[in-house]
Amino acid sequence: MKTFVKKALSLALIGVFLLSPMSEVLACTGVIVGKKVSADGNPMIGRTEDWSSAYNKTVIATPAKTYKKGDMYKDVYGFTYPMPEKTYATVTVPDGYQDDGDVFEATGWNENGVTMTATVTATANDKALAADPLTDHGLYESSVVSVVLPRIKTAREGVDVLADIMNTKGLQEGAIVVIADQKEIWYMELLTGHQYVAIKYPDDAYSVFPNCFMLGKVDVKDKENVVASKNLINLAKQNGFLVEEDGLIHVQKTYAEPLDSRNRDRLWGGINFLDPDKKIPYNAASFDLLQKTDKKISIKKLMEFQRTRYEGTDKDANLPKNAKVRPIGTVEQEHAHVIQIKENYPKELGGILWVAMGNAEHSQYVPIFGPITDTIAPYQVPGDQYTPESAYWTMRQVSALSEINRNLYGKYVREYNDLQEKTILKRIDKELDAQLIQAYKTSTEAGRELATKLSMEYQQKAYDDATLMAKELNTYFLDVSGNPGVNGYPDRKTKPYIPSLLGQERQEQILKELGFSNKAASAQPLDKGTATTEDELAKHWAKAPLEKAISKGWMSKVEDKFAPDKIVYVEDLLAILDAKDPGFKAGSLDALLDQYAIQKTFVLNRQSAALILNAYAKEAAKPIPTRLVQISDEASLMQWVKEPVAAVLALGWLSPQAGAFNPANQITRGELAVIADRI
Repeated sequence: MKTFVKKALSLALIGVFLLSPMSEVLACTGVIVGKKVSADGNPMIGRTEDWSSAYNKTVIATPAKTYKKGDMYKDVYGFTYPMPEKTYATVTVPDGYQDDGDVFEATGWNENGVTMTATVTATANDKALAADPLTDHGLYESSVVSVVLPRIKTAREGVDVLADIMNTKGLQEGAIVVIADQKEIWYMELLTGHQYVAIKYPDDAYSVFPNCFMLGKVDVKDKENVVASKNLINLAKQNGFLVEEDGLIHVQKTYAEPLDSRNRDRLWGGINFLDPDKKIPYNAASFDLLQKTDKKISIKKLMEFQRTRYEGTDKDANLPKNAKVRPIGTVEQEHAHVIQIKENYPKELGGILWVAMGNAEHSQYVPIFGPITDTIAPYQVPGDQYTPESAYWTMRQVSALSEINRNLYGKYVREYNDLQEKTILKRIDKELDAQLIQAYKTSTEAGRELATKLSMEYQQKAYDDATLMAKELNTYFLDVSGNPGVNGYPDRKTKPYIPSLLGQERQEQILKELGFSNKAASAQPLDKGTATTEDELAKHWAKAPLEKAISKGWMSKVEDKFAPDKIVYVEDLLAILDAKDPGFKAGSLDALLDQYAIQKTFVLNRQSAALILNAYAKEAAKPIPTRLVQISDEASLMQWVKEPVAAVLALGWLSPQAGAFNPANQITRGELAVIADRI
C-alpha cells in the first residue's frame, strides 16, 4: 500500500475528483493468462493499481547507468541494497508525485525484454507474522520494480534477487510479484519477514489474485519450478500453524489471512468473468490460484476484465444496493496495465505493455512497444495538482465526469475507447508486428527507435482524444446539471454525451435509436455554427471562402445553414480533395489513415489535416516551396508530423495561428473553405 504520507496528501486531492465511495480504496487486482489459454498464444500478465482516484502517474524511460563499488540503492523507508556495476535501461510507470522520495514504479520493461508488475499487497495471518515479523528496514513494495528490473536479464534472475533480499534484508510489507520474459512467468508471494515462495507459472492456466495470498499445495523440493525460503515449512511446523495436503505445504491455508468480502468479490467476479461457464458460487469455500479453462482469453478480454463492475450480476457494483461491493473496475484505479509477452518478437523487444491512465473503465489502453527510450511530455508531468498538460490528469478528468452518470456521461466514451483499442490491435496484427520485427533485425537501435516512435504517436493520439472529450464533457456537465430531466422528471428526456470523435453519422444514429428527433433540444455540446443565414454570414470572416466553396460544389450547407463555426471531420477534407481533383480518389489515403489510427469519422484537427494534405501534395506531384514558415511550437510537434506541417505551411494551405501551429486545434467549416480555396 502507499505510505500514510501519500494517503494524507491524496485525500486532499480527492475532493476534486472523488465521485465515488471511499470503500473501494487501498487494493490492487492481478491477473495472469498462460500461453495455452491465450487467444493468440502469447502469455499475459496485468494489474490494476488501486489506491486513489486522484493520484498522478507517469511513464518514464530511464537509460542504463553505471555505479561504483559500494553504491547502494536506498529508499525512504530505510531499505538499502548494493547496486550492480551496470543497470539496464527501463521504461516504467512511476508516481508523478515523489516529493517524499517514494517512486513506486509499478510495472515496466527492461532492455533485455524482461517485464514485471509489482505489487499486489497481501497480508499473512497473525500466527505467521508472530513467528516471523515484518522487518523495520526490509524491502517495501514501492521499491520492488526499482531495485529488481534494472539489474536482471531473465525472469528467474528477478526471483533470485528478491529471494536474496528476503534472506538478507527481510520484508516490510507482504506482497505478490509477477516477473516474466519470453521463456517463463514467475509468480512470487512475499509472505512474512523472511518467508517467500515462487512458482514457475504453468502454460495451461489463468489466475486472478486480489489482496490475498493464493498459492495452494507446493512441492518445495521441485527446484526447477519452485523457489522457496529455507524455513518456509519448518517455521510453520515449529509454531503450530502448518497445514499440509497430500504431504505438501498448502501455502494459502498456512500463511494467508482469512478471505474477506472485498477479496471474495474480486475472486468470484474475476474468475467467472474470464470463463463464465465456471459459475463458481460467491460463497465457495475457497478459490484456487490456478484455474483451468477451455476458453481462449484475448488481450481485449483482459482490458474489459480490468473494467468490470460485475454488470448484469447480483453483485453489479453500479446498483445502489451493492454500494459495499468491491469491483475490479474500481474508480480508485490510479492506472491499469496489461502486458503481452510476444514470443515471436526479438528478445530485446519482449512484447507490449498496455497502459490505461486513471481508472480503466473510461480510459483508453495505449501500447508501449517494449523498452522504449522516450515518452511524450504529457506522460512525464510531475506533481500532485491537476493540470491539463498532464496525460494522467486529463484522462482522469474524462473518467471522473463519465462516472457522474454512466449512461448519460460515460456510455459513449467507452464506445469510442473500445473502437480505438480494436483499431490499434488490428493494425498491430496487420502490419506493426512485422515492421517492428524487421526493424530489430536491422539493429537493436533501429528497432528501439521505431518502437519509441510508434508508442509516442499512440500516446499523443490518446492524450489529444482525452483533451477533446474532457472539454466536451465539461460543457455537457454544465449544460445538463440544470436540466430537470436529469433529476428524475419523467416528462423530460436528456440526450447523452456523445463524443464528437465518434463522427456525425454515428451521433445521429445514436440519437435516432434513443428516440430523439433532429429538432429536439440537446445538451450535446456540438457547435452547429453561429452564422446560419446570408444576413448573419455577412458579419463572418469566412463569408467569401464559404460562399465560394458552396457555389463551386466543394462543400454543401448543413440543414440549409452555412454553419461556418461547426467542426468538420476527416471525411469532409477527403471529400473536398475528391471534388477539386478528378484524379484523386479518397481511398488512396486509406493506408495512411490506418497507419496513424485516423478514421474518416474523426473530428479533423490541424495535425491530421497537415498529414492528409502533405500526402495529397505528394500524390498529386505538387511542387513544395523551400521556404520555411516559423512557428513557435515547432519543437513540441511530434516527429512524424513535422515534415507535413512544414510542407503545408510552405504551400500556404494552412497558416500559423498567433505564431503557432496548434496541432490539436479543431478545424471549422469556415477554415475548411479557406483550405479548399487555397489548394
